[in-house]
Amino acid sequence: MRFTPRQIVVRAQETAYQLLATLDREALVARFLQAYAKDHKRTGVITQPALYGDLMACVRREALLAMVTHVDEALPRRLGLGNPASATPKKKARKVPGKRGARGSRKKVSAARPTAMTGRELAAHAAVLDLFREEFIVALGRALRWSEEESGEFARDYDLYEATRSRAGAERSGGGTRNISSGPFVDRCGLLLDPSMLEQARRAAGRFQAQLQSTAERVLKKVFSAQRDN
Repeated sequence: MRFTPRQIVVRAQETAYQLLATLDREALVARFLQAYAKDHKRTGVITQPALYGDLMACVRREALLAMVTHVDEALPRRLGLGNPASATPKKKARKVPGKRGARGSRKKVSAARPTAMTGRELAAHAAVLDLFREEFIVALGRALRWSEEESGEFARDYDLYEATRSRAGAERSGGGTRNISSGPFVDRCGLLLDPSMLEQARRAAGRFQAQLQSTAERVLKKVFSAQRDN
């Protein structure tokens, strides 16, 4: 399905609002901190009100960055853009095991072979993604009442998350596998959570990141599957 600019704007704004609402309504950060304190007998993490309030705010911000990064990664698929490195596939016949015909030949099926996109197609895809991203971030800042300085700080941290994701993607394309136990969220959240037990905190943060990504995917599914006129 192809979306009009108006439909993209509406979905970008709704995704931002739903992401924040879900993060807070389901108390994901509070439940994570409380579970960590209980499971690892680290009650000091949550028993000092002033420090706990600061910890909640900082981890919530990191959680939001992790969810926003996942949204950005999922955008091409949700907007029906597919893989920007490929376009309409050509068909190529290949042999597969099957019943032999009268002359012993095997049946043939078609296999897809992607072709590179043209510069025009890449530019069109980039414009769609940029429109969504711009409206999404503006809606996020409006909902959180960011100042110009706060908006800039979030943008810089988001660039860090994005750069790390891009490197991870390059490693996977080269035969590597994605490691959920590493990256800026795991490192920063681990330091915030329990610096004296850093590896333990990082492992917990890795599991939390997986939960945040799953939640972001659920929000996207809800927003893009909703029946609406705009």
